[in-house]
Amino acid sequence: MRSLSRPLSRRSVQGMLVGAVVLPLTACDLLPQSPPVTPPAPTADELLVDRVVSAVRRARDLAAAVPGAQSLADVHDAHLAALGAPAPTGSPSASPSGAPVVPTPTATALHASEVALEATLTDAADRAGDGALARLLASMAASIAQHVAVLPARKATR
Repeated sequence: MRSLSRPLSRRSVQGMLVGAVVLPLTACDLLPQSPPVTPPAPTADELLVDRVVSAVRRARDLAAAVPGAQSLADVHDAHLAALGAPAPTGSPSASPSGAPVVPTPTATALHASEVALEATLTDAADRAGDGALARLLASMAASIAQHVAVLPARKATR
């Protein structure tokens, strides 16, 4: 009696293997896809922190440019770290060639900047919804107030 089946050829086996791999991959497109997930809108506290980080960075850049105010720039770096923002690197007032881009800020400009930052931090502490964030911002405002108290005296303006 003759057998009706014959051995499979190599080509047939390879075709079945390719089909076994390709079919599941193409079937993935047949499944319903979930809509893309959009990130949630930032909370009021997250927006508040963004605003505070910007103000601290501006004050930090100014303090870093004033001779003798590096300790104040270091305080701002610590505040940025506490807020979860990376501290800037390098001096914002120097160009790549090393030549100053803007004149060196004065002690008066530094004082005004720090007073404005203190007000921003105090306001932010009042607006914060999270108690821990409010305490952090209030502590930062107190720190800046103490540093403002010991800044070199401004020249009297008439």
